[in-house]
Amino acid sequence: MEKGQHGYMNRHKRNVLISIIVLGLFVIAGVFFTVAMFDTRKTVFIVIPILVALPLAKQLVAYIMCAGFKELTKDEYAKLEKLSYFGDPSLVYDVSISRYEGIVYFPAAVIRDGRMLFYYNGGYGKKIPDEAALKKIITEALADQKKYVVIIATDIDGFVAKAEKIKAPSDEFVGADEKIRNRLYELGI
Repeated sequence: MEKGQHGYMNRHKRNVLISIIVLGLFVIAGVFFTVAMFDTRKTVFIVIPILVALPLAKQLVAYIMCAGFKELTKDEYAKLEKLSYFGDPSLVYDVSISRYEGIVYFPAAVIRDGRMLFYYNGGYGKKIPDEAALKKIITEALADQKKYVVIIATDIDGFVAKAEKIKAPSDEFVGADEKIRNRLYELGI
């Protein structure tokens, strides 16, 4: 499954969880083997489980970071299927922007004809106080790209209504839209 496809984040979470389980079992088995074979942990063989614990910790952090993301529900996805350009590459799913303060996740986005429309269902709080702060995060992340109009929708009906108003891309924006989509894929998980 590719980035930008519906269900990518669920697949990513599942793969990370599987790797956590496998690495955890390897660490436990390595420690058990070392203790069973040598009756002590003070051997050179204990280095292997210790080294495996490092990627395990990295995967645990990755899972914790993306565990709270709320993907599209079946009802929300059904509403998106009504878009006239559903299936077009301009409609992308499970987009995230990694930054120092954390990851901002968007279940769906439209990058089309000089506009970027994001569906944000994460709620506002201390790190992202309002829509203006969210727009600023997006524009700063894509500062090296062609300037696009950033639009935020916090409910799926508003997202679909705004998405229907975005016309087909002109020749001027076809290549730029692709560049923006690829940059978004690079910025997140």
